[in-house]
Amino acid sequence: NSETTATGYPSNATSGRDSGRKQKHKKAKTNTAGAASAASTEEHPMDAETKCTASYFSLCISGQIVSATFPLGPDREYVYCRYELVAGADWQLVSGPQHGLTQMATNKSGHFNDKIIFNMPIEVTYKSTSPFGWPQLLVTVFGSNGSGRETLLGYAHVHLPVFGSRRHVAEAEPSVLAETPILLPKPPNMLGDITSWLLRRQPELKDPKVLLDSFKCKGLSMESYGTLEFQLHSIMRGARKLGYHWHA
Repeated sequence: NSETTATGYPSNATSGRDSGRKQKHKKAKTNTAGAASAASTEEHPMDAETKCTASYFSLCISGQIVSATFPLGPDREYVYCRYELVAGADWQLVSGPQHGLTQMATNKSGHFNDKIIFNMPIEVTYKSTSPFGWPQLLVTVFGSNGSGRETLLGYAHVHLPVFGSRRHVAEAEPSVLAETPILLPKPPNMLGDITSWLLRRQPELKDPKVLLDSFKCKGLSMESYGTLEFQLHSIMRGARKLGYHWHA
């Protein structure tokens, strides 16, 4: 037999024909799979684009309200803060509290103008489709004496940071916490001054959110009474897919 060697094994010609048939069968399967994938791509051309397009961007904020400083003293034995996060209509709070209240703190064990430490943690996540109405942090500072009587010490507000951490970097001080003034409303006239002095109460704003709008707060008479320190960090995702390219 010409197709069998002396040892009884098939010849190289037979094995070559079998391997050729297997390769042709594999090529046919590959071509069929490629045609099927091409057909599926043609049927759904927008699937890949839809997966890569984001409908919103997210902003994660973490940090704390660190302390308050009053150069002439807080005029009250204990101080605490009430904060609120305010954002535009396009912004949605995904996680974290929108309101908060710090503990009562004091500096009576030290100098009268020492820092009053709060270290109130803040951690929230927003999502939005537009940067208009960027979130702001509005803080109302109150004071309380030994008898429990409370009075207003002022208002402070700050925009949440866009990049990294909200810090002021200088050559002499490489890492300084962000500071914002504590604004205290002033009585509109002399009669208001006398009434405030007799009652030992400062005038208050009916809606403190007017401080966040430069048009609504026109005509308000305010004075700086101290400073409030913040430490805020931000992480943003998905902004580039919506066409927003911000640079620090």
